[in-house]
Amino acid sequence: MINEHIAAAKKDMLARYPFFGSLAASVEYVETTEVRTIGSNGKTIFYNPGYFDMLTDEERTFALTHEICHIAFDHIRRGRGKDPEIWKNATDAVINQLLKRDGMKIIRGGIDYPEAIDYDADSYYELLLAEKLEIDLMEGQLDGNQTETGNDADFEEGDEIIFDDEHLLWDEEIELPEEFEDLIPKRASKAGNDIVRDERPIDDIGWSKPILDWRLILRDTINYGVDWSLAHAEIEDGIVRPVLDAWPMPETEIVLDTSWSVEDSLLRNFLRECKNILQLSKLKVGCFDTCFYGFRDIRSLKDIDNMVFMGGGGTDFNVAMSAFSLRVDNKIIFTDGKAPMPENPLDVVWLVYGDEKIEPKTGKVIYITDEQLEQLK
Repeated sequence: MINEHIAAAKKDMLARYPFFGSLAASVEYVETTEVRTIGSNGKTIFYNPGYFDMLTDEERTFALTHEICHIAFDHIRRGRGKDPEIWKNATDAVINQLLKRDGMKIIRGGIDYPEAIDYDADSYYELLLAEKLEIDLMEGQLDGNQTETGNDADFEEGDEIIFDDEHLLWDEEIELPEEFEDLIPKRASKAGNDIVRDERPIDDIGWSKPILDWRLILRDTINYGVDWSLAHAEIEDGIVRPVLDAWPMPETEIVLDTSWSVEDSLLRNFLRECKNILQLSKLKVGCFDTCFYGFRDIRSLKDIDNMVFMGGGGTDFNVAMSAFSLRVDNKIIFTDGKAPMPENPLDVVWLVYGDEKIEPKTGKVIYITDEQLEQLK
């Protein structure tokens, strides 16, 4: 007989996602203490009754829906030949953000990487895998030619694999393989936390007139704030009257070069131009040198004044390019241009302050001269 909590969670899940009906009906639900939380092997959902009984109703619905998604998206089969820990974390992260976007609250202990909403499981896996390889190379664990990542532990055809979601244990320390623990600080940086690096205080940012007409640069995605619409029209004296509705503004992500070659005065000029862009677009701003230190949501000029800047190392434009979300409308890099160009093409606006000439594979390059900056003082 099916556990009453499973039955209730299943009912709540189907109220949200009725298209899971036939799948949820065909799945077997098995009580077992061989998993510590809840997991699946692609056909069966295994749950620890002691753990499941401790959850709230909301948490049970989230946990069950999460496992149904693993099955619906065929994650077991698609994980064959991949690094199992990285694949599991990639799929968990993407599922959790999809459910979070639909208004569900991620269960305590669940992976919460906000940028995963911009990826499917395979592309997010490649991102995590590339970061792991980068860490291994920096630590001398790979010779530079090796591309395998623990294939002895990879999923192989015929293996009995259970996605045991031990991340959902919040009352004990979760043990991860040593090589995977190195990923945690780096992933956290993209979720909004900082990797330990020198902090760069920038005081008295101030403001200046726009160097560029951003309405032209962002013209492909600009909506001018409000317009008359019938979407929420009102009827008055038998006459339909349109109302003034707000239009969604475009979204812009900016990464600022905070490497050692960018002086505080130059970084201050970067930030003043960010304030001008904020008048026309929703804005996220982050900084990078050889690492990306996470985006911050910018909702007011005060948010820019209060930003904490990290950096002071070398410059890696590949890091900057990989920081952008896939679906963001506008991508802008502020830099002095003093580093090799990135290997991968991406449609980015490069704002280069100074005399350094760059030749990226794609994107638009705009040079800001010292004379232009002088005119704004």
